[in-house]
Amino acid sequence: MIPSAFDSHRGTWLTPDPTTDRRRLSRTSLVTVQRGPALMAINQGSTFLVCATDSSIESLKGQGQGLYADDTRFLSRHRLRLNGQALSVVASSRLSYHHARWTLMASEVASLDGNVSDVRVIVTVDRVIGAQRLHEDLAVTAYGATPVLLLLEVILSSDFADLFEVRTERWQRRASLATTWHAQQLESRYRRDGFVRRCLVRSDSAHPATYANGELHFPIDLQPNQPWRAHLQYDLLTSARARPALASCPVHTPVEDRAERLRRRWHRTVSRVIPTDLRMLQAYEQAVEDFAALRLYDLDFSQDVWLPAAGIPWFVAVFGRDSLLASMQALPVHPLFAMGTLQKLSQWQATEDDPVRDAEPGKICHEMRVGEWAQFHTIPHSPYYGTADATPLYLLLLAETYRWLGDAEPLGRFRDTAERCLDWIDRYGDRDGDGLQEWAPRSATGYRNQCWRDAEDGVLDEQGGFPPHPIGTCELQAYVYAAKRGIADLFAAWGDGARAQRLRDEAELLRGRFLEAYWLEVEGTVAFALDGNKRALRTATSNPGQVLWLSLLDQDRGERVANRLMQADLFSGWGLRTLSTEHPSYDPYSYQRGSIWPHDTMIAAAGLRRYGRIEDAWRLVDGLLAAVTSFERIQMPELFCGLPRRHPGVPVPYQRANVPQAWAAGSIFMAVRVLLGLEPDAPHGRIYLDPALPPWCPELTIRNVRVGAHRLAIRAWRRPDGSCEVSVEGNRAGLEVVRGRPPWLELPLA
Repeated sequence: MIPSAFDSHRGTWLTPDPTTDRRRLSRTSLVTVQRGPALMAINQGSTFLVCATDSSIESLKGQGQGLYADDTRFLSRHRLRLNGQALSVVASSRLSYHHARWTLMASEVASLDGNVSDVRVIVTVDRVIGAQRLHEDLAVTAYGATPVLLLLEVILSSDFADLFEVRTERWQRRASLATTWHAQQLESRYRRDGFVRRCLVRSDSAHPATYANGELHFPIDLQPNQPWRAHLQYDLLTSARARPALASCPVHTPVEDRAERLRRRWHRTVSRVIPTDLRMLQAYEQAVEDFAALRLYDLDFSQDVWLPAAGIPWFVAVFGRDSLLASMQALPVHPLFAMGTLQKLSQWQATEDDPVRDAEPGKICHEMRVGEWAQFHTIPHSPYYGTADATPLYLLLLAETYRWLGDAEPLGRFRDTAERCLDWIDRYGDRDGDGLQEWAPRSATGYRNQCWRDAEDGVLDEQGGFPPHPIGTCELQAYVYAAKRGIADLFAAWGDGARAQRLRDEAELLRGRFLEAYWLEVEGTVAFALDGNKRALRTATSNPGQVLWLSLLDQDRGERVANRLMQADLFSGWGLRTLSTEHPSYDPYSYQRGSIWPHDTMIAAAGLRRYGRIEDAWRLVDGLLAAVTSFERIQMPELFCGLPRRHPGVPVPYQRANVPQAWAAGSIFMAVRVLLGLEPDAPHGRIYLDPALPPWCPELTIRNVRVGAHRLAIRAWRRPDGSCEVSVEGNRAGLEVVRGRPPWLELPLA
């Protein structure tokens, strides 16, 4: 039987008829892979909880359990006991991205008077995350013939560790921590100079609690089948301001607050897909929800203009590169979404030279943090600018947004930002004056690698060693090439045709230099990077797939790169490995030495389509869809292990991956665009469509697509001979529909 899928937009279940419906569900997707150790995570905005599936929180190595806000762990231990005994887990459920429920049980409870009763006691725990707040509802029910006298114990501890302490497991204590209990309020406080963190715990129970030795105690005289309830409110405070009021429990008195209204608006206004491949439908719906979960509400510009965190739990912050790529992926889903990223990153564009933060005038920031380590400069993230690719990606997103919205005037506010980005690329991005882009960290506490592969061992030479700086990866050159070509159209629309032509000329000059320095004729691909000695690194990686995406190579070279990418040492069957299995440092369980990153694989799929490698693009899309439907809740993880796909087989999760993660979720949006060949040209009143649908998805519709002022429904279907047809509905204002690729994606000559 083909399972149903929930359409969160319509609030209904889609139940296909297996006798008539052509939707496809792979056998792999009937198997769910659980990442170990099993954890539960819920969040709202920058507040999030990571705990065990039995509801407990413990400071266990490598798990990052805790209740967090503002890059601080406010709660490092939480455990429930009944009469001194641990509770067993009956069930745990993540009801939404901000609400989880546990059913816990105690049997043969020994009452406080010493009698052992034949009574089953159930404790139901509901937790709902709000902004800088956790609501916890505890319901205790006894099933038996006699009353029982119980003591419910809530064991609590707050270490106020910086998120980077938890992540790196480098523990540093520089200030005092105090806990007070007064008037039924438990407050733990951490203060270091002007840095304050407070965790305030209160209960609205009619029965008062006591507190001693890190434990809240609730004595309960429990009658059979009559639930006893308590509501705990945890306020996570970052100053010495007055205590906020106790709020009503959202579990029993649900109120549609601002966050819920915005979540519903997001679901109501985004584009929706109707594919015959059920995997894509389920993954797309979950990706829409993942973007809602990652919304940083305190950084909203309007109800439709906002930006997401990069991922949960480690990257609940603004990340330049991640936010920019995720916004590009989401353009067909909701074009205005990109405006939030453009606006916030414009505000944080560097204005001065600061080696400690790897900042130079015009550079787009990499990461902004607000915890203790950032405030006291243990890390340089206030904000940190140690990435070479966010600046050209800003220009790429700005150019793409123009193609979707079609009006240069509202984008004029970003013209000065664009000018400064271009100046940084030419003045600072080229570290040695050779016309190519490189990075070299200047901060002692910054990142060695300042591309998307920013792990310490993410960039290696052929033998597994660290290449000398400055380093310039191949995709970084492609970003700049495409950024200058794309932003040239916007400068022309702003009335500066001369500047536009110079930018196009500079892009072509860069392309020539790139081919001279990076093309490896014998291997038939481009070099992974140039090191500080201008030696081309022949390390086989997935990075050349991103060069294909940006149409820098001619047809012949592009096809040869495609051949190399699809060889078995790089293509696992699930996706592209970041490092070849033949490399001495290959480790499929590592972060960036052979793992699979969905966003990277989907970018390569888009690149393969640019060069006519349609079936190879299908293989990448199919591999990722097969993988995501095996993961819990059909959520695309930040990365997963690079093991080969076998039949039968399932993908292996990466233990510390962020889930949800913005550009991983966005890879599903990009898959739709790859299959439809969808390219907008709103400034000229056109939309380009070049659908290529695989046999496993013979029909695909996307509704509520916004191109300029138009809202369209695009339906493509596959004919028996493999060719595709397409129709567009809602085109009342006469948007020109063009079959084929747009001129800006025409491949250069050899």
